Amino acid sequence: DLTSTLIDINGNATVSGTLGVTGVVTANAGVVVDNITIDGTEIDLSTGDLTLDIASDLIIDVGDGRIFFKDDGTTFGRIENNSTNLDIVSVVADKDIIFKGNDGGSEITALTLDMSDAGSATFSHNVKLPDNGVLALGAGSDLSLSSNGTNGTIAAPNGTLTIDVAGDITLDAGGGDIFLKNDGT
Repeated sequence: DLTSTLIDINGNATVSGTLGVTGVVTANAGVVVDNITIDGTEIDLSTGDLTLDIASDLIIDVGDGRIFFKDDGTTFGRIENNSTNLDIVSVVADKDIIFKGNDGGSEITALTLDMSDAGSATFSHNVKLPDNGVLALGAGSDLSLSSNGTNGTIAAPNGTLTIDVAGDITLDAGGGDIFLKNDGT
C-alpha cells in the first residue's frame, strides 16, 4: 500500500499484472502498445488534426456495416454495406456527390451526381467509350454508341430509334452523301 501521492521512477518499470489507474495517464513521449481495447465509445482530440500513420493497410470493420461522416455533429454522408453492395450516400436533401481530382496541378470537378435531379450525372468533360468501343445504354442495352477509331455508330439493336427534336435536324456530311438504308441495303 503506497500512501504517497507521487511516484517518481527515473528508469524502466515492469508490471506483470493489470495496472489499474483511476486518474489520468499522461505520456508526453508516446505510448507503445500491442493492441488497444477501448472501454468507452469515443476518442476525443482537444485541438488540431488526428493523423493515423500506418505502415500497411487501414482496415475499418464495423458491425452494422455503416460509416458516417459528420461535421460538428451533423451527418452529411455515409458509406454502407447493402447486401454486399457498396452504397455511398449523401444524406442531406438535394446535396450532390462530387468527384474531384487534380489535372496538371489544378483541382477540377470531374463528375457531379445531382441529387436534386434524381441523381443526373454531369461530366465536366468527355464521356469516353470503354476499350471495346461500345457504350450500351438502357436496361437491355437498347441504345448503343460505338466507334472503331474512324467511324461512329448510334444504334438501337433491340428496337426502334426515334429522333424527336423541337427544332431542326441538321445532317452535315463532309463526304457529300447521306445514305438511307433498309437492313444494310
